[in-house]
Amino acid sequence: MTQVVSLDSFRPSPRYDGLPWTEARIEEGTTSSGPWSLIETIALTPVDADPTNPASRSFTTQNASDGELWYRVVFADADGDIGQPTYPIQNTLNPRPVYASVSELAKILRANVSTQHAELLRALEAAASEIDSEIGTADIYGSALPYTNPPALVSTVNLDRAVEHWKQTKSPYGIVGFGDDVVMYTSKDTWDRHALKLSPLKGSWGLA
Repeated sequence: MTQVVSLDSFRPSPRYDGLPWTEARIEEGTTSSGPWSLIETIALTPVDADPTNPASRSFTTQNASDGELWYRVVFADADGDIGQPTYPIQNTLNPRPVYASVSELAKILRANVSTQHAELLRALEAAASEIDSEIGTADIYGSALPYTNPPALVSTVNLDRAVEHWKQTKSPYGIVGFGDDVVMYTSKDTWDRHALKLSPLKGSWGLA
């Protein structure tokens, strides 16, 4: 049995020989270290006009095997030369929906999508869960949650909150000590401002 797998925001390495990457080879493995098998080759359209600044690419393949397997992308040029494989990611069955893309979050944080994909997605998932909890099972317009087509407001909050989750892992909220006499305070964790943004979508407010 095969399944559809989407791979979001893979950026090939820059090239300084004037030759662009022309195809992406999607490989599948049973573990993060392989063994790897080629399941599809996709032509890159358009080809990068400036190979020193290649664009991020997203792919969907219908040739993936059933199960929670691993995937990576190998970029190749017109001569058949290949680059280093991207960092492998796992296709997790039935993941919770998120309301913004990993590539959007990575751009804001200036993070490496290929090597930090799992961490970026985890931050988005945590924020999306908070959004669902705040709004409830349905919004004021009757749209059920999790959203399949989120409003722009929800996507914005998902990104904003995910940025906070990401930064919290690097510098936790609270007191940070620097020697015997120096103490610094990081920002307090608060959901309030995000909840306020989402208030126009709340269908119910519970008991006062």
